[in-house]
Amino acid sequence: REPGADVLVVGGYAASIGLYAVACAVALGAGRVRYLDTDPARVAVAGNLGAEAVVHTGDWPRRFDRARITVDNTGTPRGLATVFRSTDDYGYCTSVAIHFEPVTEVPLLEMYTRGVTFHVSRTDSRRLLPQVLDLVVERRLDPLAVPVTSVDWADAERAWLAPATKLVARREPEAAPV
Repeated sequence: REPGADVLVVGGYAASIGLYAVACAVALGAGRVRYLDTDPARVAVAGNLGAEAVVHTGDWPRRFDRARITVDNTGTPRGLATVFRSTDDYGYCTSVAIHFEPVTEVPLLEMYTRGVTFHVSRTDSRRLLPQVLDLVVERRLDPLAVPVTSVDWADAERAWLAPATKLVARREPEAAPV
């Protein structure tokens, strides 16, 4: 959206999505890309992807150093409020985490007075896929740089219960009847 803009990705609730956000920000020419998460393994991956990656411990602060573009991947109301406040004036905040509980701590007045735009929804993958594929073809984005656990379909139920950054279940097509 804004080449050269600073990007902040916070949290690993949807583990692979936050890392893909880092990879895409770097591929699209973002300025400073920062990643904060509680999981040291994901922080290491984000660092390998080109982010300034830091393990976050303790409670959510009021805010982190601001960035023009922020990505909430905390999965918590307090984390979301922190990310809102970490969005720069007239910046953009998007949430890639699904919030199953009501979020009551939304600093709307602060967001309004600082002109923060908030976007929440699933990604329109069909519309964006050509741009992503272009980045892959140009070797600016390597989707395999995010760790993938790949299992056979028969093992999917067991694998779903084990920790994985990105789980892919493979199912071979059935042979056509003769």
